[in-house]
Amino acid sequence: MKMKIFLTAIFSLICAQGFSQNSFGSVNYSIGFPSGDLKDFTGNTSGRGVAVDYAFMLKSNVSVGLGIGLQTFYEEKGYSSLTDGTQTFSGNQFNYVNALPIYVNGAYYFGNSPNVMPYIGVGIGTMYVNKRADIGIFEIENDGWAFLVKPEVGLQYKAASNIGLNLSYRYNYASDIDNVGSMTYSSIMIGAIWFY
Repeated sequence: MKMKIFLTAIFSLICAQGFSQNSFGSVNYSIGFPSGDLKDFTGNTSGRGVAVDYAFMLKSNVSVGLGIGLQTFYEEKGYSSLTDGTQTFSGNQFNYVNALPIYVNGAYYFGNSPNVMPYIGVGIGTMYVNKRADIGIFEIENDGWAFLVKPEVGLQYKAASNIGLNLSYRYNYASDIDNVGSMTYSSIMIGAIWFY
C-alpha cells in the first residue's frame, strides 16, 4: 500500500509538468538527522532518504508545488528490555522508522542572478509514520498519520537551460501520533532539477 501511494505520487508529479510553463521538478537524496521522540527511538543519522518535488512559478520569484518523500531510520540497541502495555520483552533490539511526508509547498527566491537562486519555503501536509521494534523473536509495531509542517532554506543552481542542482535544509515537524510520538527530523537535500 505504501509503495502504491509513493509510485502514484511520483507519476502525478512527472505528468503535472505538461500542464504548466516555467515549472521544474527535482529528485533529491536526503540525509536525515532525528530529533525529539524519534531520536530517543532511533538516534542514528540516516543516509536512506529520497524526495521528489514539482513546482511551477506563480511569479518570477514565487513558486508553489507539491512533493513526496521517504526517509528511513534504523538503530541496533543491543540487549535490552521493552515494555508494551502489560508485557515486557527482552532480547537484542532493533528499531526501525519509515517516514513518508506528502505536502504542498511554496517558496520565495532571492537575488537577480538567473543561474543562482537562494530561496526560503514552507510545506504543509501529512506524514505517514511506521515505527517498529524487533526484540528477540517479538515485534512491536505502531503506525499513523500526522499533520506536517516543513520549513526549508536552499539554493538552486541552473547549470544549463533545462538542468540544475539543488541543495537545501529541511526541518520536518510531524505532530504527535498515538502510540508513536512526535516524529521530527532535519534533512539535508542534494538533488537534480529539470526545468520545463
